[in-house]
Amino acid sequence: MRKTAIIVAGGQGIRMQGTLPKQFLAICGEPVLFHTLRKFNHDSIRIILVMNEAWIDYWNDLIREFEFEVQHEVVAGGRSRAMSVLNGLNLTDDNSLVAVHDAVRPLVSETLIQELYNQALQHKAVIPIVPVKDSLRIIDGNTSKAVARENFRAVQTPQVFLASLLKESFKMEGYENYTDEASLVEASGHPIHLVNGEESNIKITVPADLVFAEAMLMKR
Repeated sequence: MRKTAIIVAGGQGIRMQGTLPKQFLAICGEPVLFHTLRKFNHDSIRIILVMNEAWIDYWNDLIREFEFEVQHEVVAGGRSRAMSVLNGLNLTDDNSLVAVHDAVRPLVSETLIQELYNQALQHKAVIPIVPVKDSLRIIDGNTSKAVARENFRAVQTPQVFLASLLKESFKMEGYENYTDEASLVEASGHPIHLVNGEESNIKITVPADLVFAEAMLMKR
């Protein structure tokens, strides 16, 4: 079964306190996005990069400047994450496995990627999770209540699905309001299979994350 990866690069990097979207910031001398795409450059995975149309020319300039050689297709994003994913999903075959991954998670391992694809062959909808380390509280108006953190897990990407199942889920009314694909697929009535993720598979959000990501990449 063919494998496809949809890399979602629509973020603007507001919390980075800069004008350049975080997927273009440098770690180890190269844009974050280069590192992310390389993680999927194996096993004949088809890579579809979904990007804000305003930044496509800039991306092409980076490719030429760095002589970046990972083969991929570029698709213009939509008004929301869900709409952007759908733009990429429309290019896939129904009978294929589709991984949806945040462009700013450059530390995901090839081992985890392969495990998620393998599990999706059987379960059709698979996501990586990690334990929650911090204490949690539920807020109810002006009051709050502690909850047992062992009952919760943080969700990562890539999230892998049978393409036909994910496409069917996108037919739901209000699909554009969902912030991740697993929530959408679950709402359509299909169970989600959980796989242990990786603590190092962080989403680069704040400046300190860049420091951590660079240190991790230099170790490998």
